[in-house]
Amino acid sequence: MVAKSADEARKSALDTWKNTGLNAGGSTISDTASNGNLGFKGANGGLFVTTDPYAVEALNMTPKQRLEVSKLLVGARYLKKPTSKYSQIFAQALIDASQDFSVEATRTGRPTLTIRDFLKENYQEPTGTGPSLPSRSIYQYTEADKVAMLNEVSQTLRGQDITPEDQSAKWYKDLKKSLDNMISTGTLSTTKKVTNPNTGKLEVQTVQTPGFSKEQIAATAEKAIRKATPEEVARKERVDFTGWLFNTLGGK
Repeated sequence: MVAKSADEARKSALDTWKNTGLNAGGSTISDTASNGNLGFKGANGGLFVTTDPYAVEALNMTPKQRLEVSKLLVGARYLKKPTSKYSQIFAQALIDASQDFSVEATRTGRPTLTIRDFLKENYQEPTGTGPSLPSRSIYQYTEADKVAMLNEVSQTLRGQDITPEDQSAKWYKDLKKSLDNMISTGTLSTTKKVTNPNTGKLEVQTVQTPGFSKEQIAATAEKAIRKATPEEVARKERVDFTGWLFNTLGGK
């Protein structure tokens, strides 16, 4: 017997891919499965290993063809991930699919059904396998909450709360708008699957990125108050300095 060339073997394998589920001899799943003598007897005297045309086909596909087929196998849940490389897992997935395809072609009486069509019609939507969308949490601060945050800064710088006159001034309205914008960014949460280094098990990790912080608000408010009311800030600083000096030198 003359051995086939690589090109002939590949052509034979690709022809197998185009075959229909019903063969000329009847409705058996595959010729190899119906005749164990086509293979060889194992050393233990009990096992017969046969050449499966789909396993040969998996081996002889080009990487591009294998990747295309693997995507169909993934879609029909016979394979977990697409691949362009040959492996026993890929070959077994193709064999399993071919067996189901042959049974389906037989019981539904569709001699023209191909395994490619079988995989396409058995496509299943992925469930929770894709990347999750990030979520954003926005805490709704009341007006009293916002004023309290600004009062805290104003007390530190000027020794007094925000006054009604302040609230009608442009600098305060601009500061209030900046505060609202920071709060509206909320906290962005993203999740990803990671392997726990201690347990070695896969787990979901959530990373939260706040859009603002109280320190950021305080810094923004301080800058605005210092610029808008420099005299009041300077007066408070003089009072604080005088008190510190008295306590340090004369208060002993």
